[in-house]
Amino acid sequence: MLKYSERMNKVDYQKLFHEIKDFERDTFAERMEEYGFKNMARMELFLWDLEIFLQIQKILEDRIVLKGGAATQFYLPRDAQRTSVDIDMLFYGSYQEIEETLKKIEEVLGVSDKLFHFIEHVPKNPKTTLPLHTYFVDIPSVLTSAERNKKDEEFPRQELKIEFILQPQQIEFEKRTGEHLFAVNSKWEYQLLPLNHLFADKLTTMGCETIGVQNSRMDEQVKQFYDILMLTQNCISEIDCAVVREKYKKLAHAEWETRKEEEYDLELVIADVRKQLLRYEMADSGDDSELKKYINDFHSLYLNSKMEYSPQSVACGAALVRLMYELMLSGNGWEKLQQALEIEKWLELSHLSGKEKGLKVREIREILIKEFGGYSVIPAQILKGKNIKRIFWAVADIDNLDEIEKMIVMEK
Repeated sequence: MLKYSERMNKVDYQKLFHEIKDFERDTFAERMEEYGFKNMARMELFLWDLEIFLQIQKILEDRIVLKGGAATQFYLPRDAQRTSVDIDMLFYGSYQEIEETLKKIEEVLGVSDKLFHFIEHVPKNPKTTLPLHTYFVDIPSVLTSAERNKKDEEFPRQELKIEFILQPQQIEFEKRTGEHLFAVNSKWEYQLLPLNHLFADKLTTMGCETIGVQNSRMDEQVKQFYDILMLTQNCISEIDCAVVREKYKKLAHAEWETRKEEEYDLELVIADVRKQLLRYEMADSGDDSELKKYINDFHSLYLNSKMEYSPQSVACGAALVRLMYELMLSGNGWEKLQQALEIEKWLELSHLSGKEKGLKVREIREILIKEFGGYSVIPAQILKGKNIKRIFWAVADIDNLDEIEKMIVMEK
């Protein structure tokens, strides 16, 4: 097996945007320890995601925009960020220009017939008619075979998936640096889908039987839900409800057209999203072992150890996302959503301690179950064994938040 120094020397790092130290194993180890990440291979892949995107952006300039999971991380606080192993882009141009661009990158970075060569993937039975072009490319790795979960190889490498979706017109974008990313401290500017557009696009991943990620890809579905939840929790004050509503309706219609032959039916999409969210709201209260497994697997592969992402937190998060989704559809803004988040914060009861806090918890539990239990899909007997935040999200609804606040929140 090649030594660490030999692997690094196989690449001319002067031709890269990010610094050579960013790709060193010691740097990955330091950042993993500092930010609590457990999967070094995925951290390395995310950095190469960013590097390859900058190489593409250099050539295609303002006609290429980063979307998807990689773009989402630029909007989230570092503790909420996750790794991403794909590059999803929107491109205003032609297939021929994509081919020419990737060829140029191969000529600049290619050091052997095994690295930086883009192989197009054409699915035999595509599930969408999107003008989508997918490529795979091997990039060098400084990690051991065990760290990459691979057998010994002559040349250590990892594989990236790259997708271009052709657009009929110029794409809006905003520029952000990577100075607050978990994987790198980068001064470079990346062209990203603006937050409102990105959020609306993410919402179209829900609805597993119509426009969203299908149940046959539960790993991807759970990952997309995480992004929606994190954007809702961390960025809602920066998101314009009316803009998202408009964009969501257009994107949902477009997604339907690429998959379905029958006439577009928004109400069918909405019902499908509600059905999926109901499943997620029950993640910790039923026998859905499949969903629980994918939630736990996602946490170990993509998140830092400080981030809570369990079946219970997903269940609470699904109630929050459901509330957000209904408000988005109504176009009434985020006031009720922010009210719910304030109640949740108050339920920490940080102003109380000891016996007094214990008595308050018991009082709130009884009120929520007795007065609002009818709003929950979870039986009262099961709710009794859960903490008060979980009970709150089980019963919270647009129509009862004022009454809940009035009955349990003694001080704001």
